[in-house]
Amino acid sequence: MLKLKSLCVSYGAVEALTNVSVHVSEGEFVSLIGSNGAGKTTLLNSVMGIIPAKQGEAVFMGESIAAMKVHQAAAKGIALVPEGRRVFANMTVLENILMGGFSKSSRENSEKIEEIYSMFPVLKERKNQQAGMLSGGEQQMLAIGRALMCRPKLLLMDEPSMGLAPLVIKDVYEKLAALSKTGLTILLVEQNAAMALKYADRGYVLENGRIVLQGSAKELLGDNEVKRAYLGKEYKEKWER
Repeated sequence: MLKLKSLCVSYGAVEALTNVSVHVSEGEFVSLIGSNGAGKTTLLNSVMGIIPAKQGEAVFMGESIAAMKVHQAAAKGIALVPEGRRVFANMTVLENILMGGFSKSSRENSEKIEEIYSMFPVLKERKNQQAGMLSGGEQQMLAIGRALMCRPKLLLMDEPSMGLAPLVIKDVYEKLAALSKTGLTILLVEQNAAMALKYADRGYVLENGRIVLQGSAKELLGDNEVKRAYLGKEYKEKWER
């Protein structure tokens, strides 16, 4: 479904991504892990058309998206849930959700809203409440619901666990896993490697703008270097013995 080949993205003279190649097949849940500043958000922004690639190929559903703008990428079926959620704080929950369906008919939006309420009952309970009054986890669910309103074929998730409590993170990931089982294709980037790989089919490791490892999620979870770098001190100590 999505193929990135030898992608290079720069901010002025600083190269953020260097020869990055990633593929995501239809229906897959793929996680890309890496530390802060590795280039994860840049990759998603490039796919979405927010930041143009300097070199390389980006193909979605057999069509080049390298020169597409954000609204064109959205029209093709790509939706982004940004880092930090970025809900419209002064608008109600329902108004936020409807922002995601601006290009759809009222009938289509009504049907989709009911699906979203079924998946995230708390959003229905708080539909008339200002989004800024929601908890971090509720805002993350709202951001996902807003993205689903455009009926995406590919959902891009940027750091969904950021700033959330462990139990809330688990709940968010279980919702994403449920969405994946419906056939939705997901490309997720995270620093929280343990959660990202637990629920994914495959994964990539991005360091300093380059892909350094790839494989099944199970393989990466069992890789000693991934354990040392991303899964905490206890794994590092075992690696050093």
